[in-house]
Amino acid sequence: MKLFRMENVSLKWKLTFLSAIAIFITYFVFTFLQYHVVKQWLLNEEEKAMKKTVEEIETYYAEKRNLSWKDIRQSEQLLEKLNEKYQMIRVLDGKGNVVVSVSNGASVSLSPSGAPKEMQMDYHFVNDERFIILREPLHTSTVNGTIEIARRLVKFQQVINTLFIIMTVIGIAAMITSAFAGRLVAQSFVGRLKTLTETMMDIKNKGMQKRIDVPASNDEMSELMMMFNEMMDEIEHSFEQQKQFVEDASHELRTPIAILEGHLSLLERWGKHNPDILEESLKAATQEVGRLRKLVLELLDLSRAEAITIPNDIAPIDPTQTIEQVVKNFHVLYPDFQFVVHNSLNRAVRIRMAKYHLEQLLLILLDNAVKYSQQAKQVTISIKEEKRFVTIAVRDCGIGIPRDELEKVFLRFYRVDKARSREKGGVGLGLAIAKEIIDKYDGQITIDSEVGKGTTVELSVPKAK
Repeated sequence: MKLFRMENVSLKWKLTFLSAIAIFITYFVFTFLQYHVVKQWLLNEEEKAMKKTVEEIETYYAEKRNLSWKDIRQSEQLLEKLNEKYQMIRVLDGKGNVVVSVSNGASVSLSPSGAPKEMQMDYHFVNDERFIILREPLHTSTVNGTIEIARRLVKFQQVINTLFIIMTVIGIAAMITSAFAGRLVAQSFVGRLKTLTETMMDIKNKGMQKRIDVPASNDEMSELMMMFNEMMDEIEHSFEQQKQFVEDASHELRTPIAILEGHLSLLERWGKHNPDILEESLKAATQEVGRLRKLVLELLDLSRAEAITIPNDIAPIDPTQTIEQVVKNFHVLYPDFQFVVHNSLNRAVRIRMAKYHLEQLLLILLDNAVKYSQQAKQVTISIKEEKRFVTIAVRDCGIGIPRDELEKVFLRFYRVDKARSREKGGVGLGLAIAKEIIDKYDGQITIDSEVGKGTTVELSVPKAK
């Protein structure tokens, strides 16, 4: 038989039990304090009533001129009138002898004691019953004695017992109600958790299309469900991207591999004895190996761009200096091109970006500009400051991109003219890499183009603070 352990209990019963215990403890503390406050208030009321009776007796005796013990004996009728139920009143002389005594259901034998110097209020148990004993000194010019009142706390005890029973019954009812309420709350909470678990199991067994129906309530569980749905959307989108990436990469690799395989087969059959076929096949193979090498390098660049983490203490750099250096390198690589730089940036402005990443962005944009501008060989680079960004725009005078294609140019392996791009050695990853890098720095990349007139790609890089 397994021992009872809290960790073996379901969450629903844990919540039910804990909520019931919490409500019970709260109710117990509240009723305990309430019980004792009411009890003390009732005792104070009993004492006030006794003090008022003593004051009335003293006032009556004070109005008597030359008060004597005979007058006190004759005041029995007044004492009976002032006396309440479950109470005894008596007057004692200076030696402790009873001069007059009246009782109304409070017969009690009190042992004699000395005359008090001031009012005394004591609590006693007589025959298992609780009494309040009030003793007040009686002093006039002719009489010295003591007024005593003994009061049985019968009504007080009845009220306290009734209050205790009521509180106990309410406490039991509250416990039962809180247990049911706790179970309902736990069932509602755990029910949604169970829905979440079932959805996870469906996703595991049937695919990633399943989502949770989020209730209209605006609580933490609803937020959790919405976050789960959003997370699953992102995961599904990532898987779709990964699937598309693998398919595109496979397609891009398939073509050069097929070409290599065809030329190797051609060499094997006729290339050994035919110099023309040998030269053609080797040239084609070299070209395709170069394309494969570029594809692999760009895939590595894309992977690195996705894994970029930007440190908080990155050193600001001067964008002008980096741009001038990259443009100078392109002058050397492409001497027949004209590279024009328009710089309206204050020399003191710095950007929050690693120098290597800015160089990589510029290489991608300038390489594309040169690649697709074989007719009008001019590339313009503009640098300016716009609010919290430094804007770097690269404009070419090339073939341009149709308007309906602009939204797709940042997708991996996307090329507007696949045949022309393959001739120029493009694989469609450059702008995808650029977007990954600029997004990591909380920047923006936009493109504007007109067919036959050229393309402008604009980078917005955050300024350093």
